[in-house]
Amino acid sequence: MDMLHPLNRYKPIADAVAALFQPDVEVVVHDIPTDSVFYIANPVSGRKPGDISLLKLEDGDLAQSSDVIGPYEKAGEKGQRVRSVTAVLRDDSGMIIGLMCMNLDNSRYEPALDLLESLIRPPKADQHPSVLFQNDWRDQIKLEIRFFLEEKNIPLDHLTPDMRRELMGILDKKGLFFARKSIEQVAAILGVSRATAYNDLNAFRKKENHKQNRSLP
Repeated sequence: MDMLHPLNRYKPIADAVAALFQPDVEVVVHDIPTDSVFYIANPVSGRKPGDISLLKLEDGDLAQSSDVIGPYEKAGEKGQRVRSVTAVLRDDSGMIIGLMCMNLDNSRYEPALDLLESLIRPPKADQHPSVLFQNDWRDQIKLEIRFFLEEKNIPLDHLTPDMRRELMGILDKKGLFFARKSIEQVAAILGVSRATAYNDLNAFRKKENHKQNRSLP
């Protein structure tokens, strides 16, 4: 192998990633111009340097891509789920010359994940029996906040003021501010002052009233 080949610089990185996640990660460095495997660390798939990559990438195929592609899912040699991420590799001039594909075999972890899932997430029908919680406004508020965060796919501390007002509107429409301490509870959960929570709620109600007035004949 040509020791001056620009992809040689990436071999220690491939070895380091494979060592960190041993024995579950295979790291493959692909040579794009020759469409072949240049180097492979922890070759659990049986591939070896010189094997055809079957990428068949043309000039410009990766021009609009991010330098990190994924994570994405693929199938392993035995059909198992593999989680992968690919880094675009460049030479000193910035030209794309290769790809480093890191493939994590999840099969050893899936039984543990299934066990944890069954422990922390009960069957759907039993997730939240309404007969037990229909009068617990505190629990309903916490559930609605959780559902909102899951829908937005963000943690609580990433709520923007606009999102916060949207959430207050959802809670208001569901009639969850009937209790005397409900605003205080929401403010405590969101990490804002009671005055901020009231301002958010009033801003939503004012906006809704404006919409209704505009719709009147």
